[in-house]
Formats: sequence, structure tokens, C-alpha cells
Amino acid sequence: MPIHLPILEGRVDAIAIPALRNGEKDQSYPTEFHVTPQTRSIASACIVKKSGYEAVPSLTCRDFRRKDLELIPSLFKKGLENFLVVFGDPYAGYNLKNYDFKKAEDLIKGVRSVFDGGPRPCLGVVTNQYALDREEEISRTLRKVEAGADYMITNSAFDDYFVLEYIDALHSHGLKVPVFVQLSIPHGLNNLLFVSKRFGIPVPERVREIVSRNPSGGGVHAIAQAYAGLQNEVSGIHFSYLFRSHNPIPAYTHLFDAIESDGQLVVSLQATLRR
Repeated sequence: MPIHLPILEGRVDAIAIPALRNGEKDQSYPTEFHVTPQTRSIASACIVKKSGYEAVPSLTCRDFRRKDLELIPSLFKKGLENFLVVFGDPYAGYNLKNYDFKKAEDLIKGVRSVFDGGPRPCLGVVTNQYALDREEEISRTLRKVEAGADYMITNSAFDDYFVLEYIDALHSHGLKVPVFVQLSIPHGLNNLLFVSKRFGIPVPERVREIVSRNPSGGGVHAIAQAYAGLQNEVSGIHFSYLFRSHNPIPAYTHLFDAIESDGQLVVSLQATLRR
């Protein structure tokens, strides 16, 4: 991944590093690689930052401990000025009572507490436009902002279906911070349908047809169309790649080649940094 970073120069504003759990067949970080996903995210972000790119590591309620709070100011001084605060999928058999921070807003408050009124990191959080209880999800989102979140990233989307309506609902409830739409590139139809079923993300029929007709390039084509429709409607776009065991850079490169860049739109992407 580090050798591919120059390919992205001038095309993105930031690179977000997710705190993904490693599995038995994960080629990026096999199970014998014994560090937490959050530690990997921060270490990878440091590499990206030293390469001259803005990096956004993830802080998770699952991995973060209160003793870790003292590390955040030092990371901030080293140039990590942006963090994405998420809850984090629990490990199998892992009880919520073992979390030092049981809500994302609690972790946000903890991070803010170690900065005494001076410059502090910019904190992002995730909001789920597909939540079954929309009113509760909107309330949770607003609580994160009250705790100190500076911007939002939506759950994965494949076009403007549903997401713009949800953003309008957030604004109507008083949300003032920027909202980034996460556009996720699928790796073929099977990958698209698997993620849809696993995480409850609806797939518009038009997107399903595009990916079905063109298994190799349909995902990029669908997301390029989504970008064209959303670029003037939202604060920014966050790109992600759904097939985590593959290097995402070729997919991102093909996507950027397919769309016309707009200097007024903030663009970030999500990448898993390999060893």
C-alpha cells in the first residue's frame, strides 16, 4: 500500500484507516498477528502521514481503554489531527460490560477531556441511514455532535437512494455539522449481495443490474454514477472498497479515472494498509 500512495496525489483530501478485525483467512492481518485493530489503524495512519498525506485513524469503543487517552495528545503533536470514532463490532463472546467506553459519545467526551481548551483533533463519527428506528438513530447522531463530533460519515451507499432523504431528516432535526456520504465500491455481484445481506444495506435494482452485467467493472461504473449525482448535494464523499482482502488502490484508481474531479468537494477514502 505505501508504494501506491503517490497514485492518489491530488485526488483525495484524506485517507481513513479502518480498525478492522482480522480473521482466519484475512491476508492483510492473519490471526497470529497479535495487535488490536485500533493499534494497526493508528500505526498505519502514522505511515500514511509520514508519506505526506492526511491520515484518519479509527478509535473504537471495542479497543480503546481509558489509559489510552494520554496517548492522544502525543499523536496529535505528531500530526494526526483527525480521528474517526466508532463503536466497533464486538468480538465473538465479548460482553459490552468489558468496554471502557460503552457509547461513541462517551469516547468523544474522553478524547476532548485531554485537551485543555487549546487546539484539538477533528473528530468524525458514523451515522446509519438504514437504522430500523430512524428517530433513535437521529437522536444518537445528535448526541454524538453534542459530545463534540465535528462531522458525520454515512453508512455505505451505492447511489443517492435513501441517503439524501436521511440527510434532510438530520438537518430538519437541527444537525449543523458536515455530512459525508460513504460510497462503497463492490467487487462483483456476490460481494455486493453478501455485504447487503450481512449488514442490512439495501441495493437499488439499477445498481444490481449494472454490477450483474459487468462483474469486473460494474462496481466502479455504478459508484462513478453515484458520485456524479451526489457531488453537488453533500459536504463531501468518503469512498470505501467492500472486498477487504484485495488491494483497494486499483479500484480507487479506476474510479478516479472515471469521474471528473471537483476541487470544491472534500474527498476521502478508506484503505487497509498492508504490512
